[in-house]
Parts: sequence; C-alpha cells; structure tokens
Amino acid sequence: MCNAANGAGGEFNDEDVARCYAFRAPYPETLHERLAGLAAGRARLLDLGCGPGKLARALAGRFDAIDAVDRSHAMLAAGRELDSGRHPHINWIEARAEDIAFDGPYDLAVAGASIHWMRHDIVMPKLARALRQGAPLALVDGDGPSQAPWMDAYQTEVIRWVERSGRRWQDRAHRDLVTAHLPWIDIEGLETFTITVRQKIEDLIEAEHSRATWARSRMGAETAEAFDASLRAILEPAAIGEAVEYVARSTIVWGRPRLSPRPTASGSRG
Repeated sequence: MCNAANGAGGEFNDEDVARCYAFRAPYPETLHERLAGLAAGRARLLDLGCGPGKLARALAGRFDAIDAVDRSHAMLAAGRELDSGRHPHINWIEARAEDIAFDGPYDLAVAGASIHWMRHDIVMPKLARALRQGAPLALVDGDGPSQAPWMDAYQTEVIRWVERSGRRWQDRAHRDLVTAHLPWIDIEGLETFTITVRQKIEDLIEAEHSRATWARSRMGAETAEAFDASLRAILEPAAIGEAVEYVARSTIVWGRPRLSPRPTASGSRG
C-alpha cells in the first residue's frame, strides 16, 4: 500500500514504524523454502534492507551465517528483540548497503521490498562480485492484503487518502522508482505465493503504519487517527469478532545482478 515515491526512506528510522512491521502479513513457508532452494549453497546469506529481519529470521535455520544489513537502528533493534538471541549466527549490520564492502562469497542475496531505496549503480556491481558463481539475488515483495470481499473499498479509501494529501497514487515517479533496478538484473524467474491470513482489525491498521506513506511521524497524530477511523469503518462490517480474513500475495523475482545496466529502449542507461 506504500506510495514509495513520496518518501526517501527516512521514516524507517522511526521506532513506531519499526514496531508496526511486526503486524505485516507473514510470508508463507513455501516462499521461504523456495528462497532456500534458489541458493547456490547453504553457507552464507546476505539480507539487504533487512528491516526487523523478517526474511533473515525465517531463513536462519537454513544457512550457517547471515549478514542482515539495514541503515535503520530502530529496525535492527526490533529485529534483535524479535529474534531474542535464537539465531546468534545472524550478523546485524547497521549501515547503508552503498557504504559497506560485502563480505562474500554469498550463496544467496535477498531483499524484501527494499531494493528501490538503494543506489543501484553502487549496490548491484558490488553484489555481482560478492555472490558465489550461480548464486542469485532474490527480490521479495507483497506482505499485505491483496484479495478479500472488502478489498476494493479498502483500496479506494487508501487511494483517496493519498490524493487528499496532494499526491497521485502510483504516479510516474513511483513507477520509475520501483522499476529502476530492472536494467541491473538478468532476471531468471518469477513465482507467486499466497497465504490466507486472519488478523485483528487493529493489527492490520497498525501494519499500514509500517509503510513510509503512513508513518505516524509523517502524518501527524490527528491525521493518523482519522486515517485509522476511515479504514476501521470499512473493515468492521466484514469482521468476525474483531478480525478479518484476507489473502496476501507475495512474489519472488530472482536473477543475477549486473556490473552495468542494460541499455534502455532509447539507448540511455537505466
């Protein structure tokens, strides 16, 4: 639900945003299994823009060592708290991916809805060199509602809130942002995974505040409360008890990062 073009990612340093990440829909176990199956081996995993370690923690039992990189202290603190020391082989690294040397070789690199925040001209060549031969970069996206009887009304309300703030929903700038990485990857495959989620209404609304567009620090308390009330009004008639049910759809796109981008159709570099 995030209109990513409207933020530069600074909201993810916010402790409330990091806290709200825990309310996002889970990835299905079949997605974790597929990621592990893509790896060239099981020695080392790199998780870029790891946030609170949603992928790193889920894959920890499948790799000997994991480097989980994020520039947000709040996100890494949330990840350590959620992990509670169960996986000491996760190395939590507070840094921008652009600023550190990747200590490869890695058997797999993953990025969960984070690649669009990075400088591809810096990160992708480093990844190409740090990945073991045959090891891919896997991009994971989609951890919110995608199908439910109330979905059309919910999506319409979210778009209304974007537009009332003077912005356009998924405009050209947004599309350019979330596709800018494509010339930097030789894509080898794409798969979709679904999971049915039953979630308390208040937890689903909290999940929205983990997204840059709806960070409370950005919206302000009064506007955030009004936003919550508008979503609640749509969800409550569909609830059984205090919860609603929906399908979350996630995707994996994987391939090899490039040392330089493919030329665009116009002949310019992407």
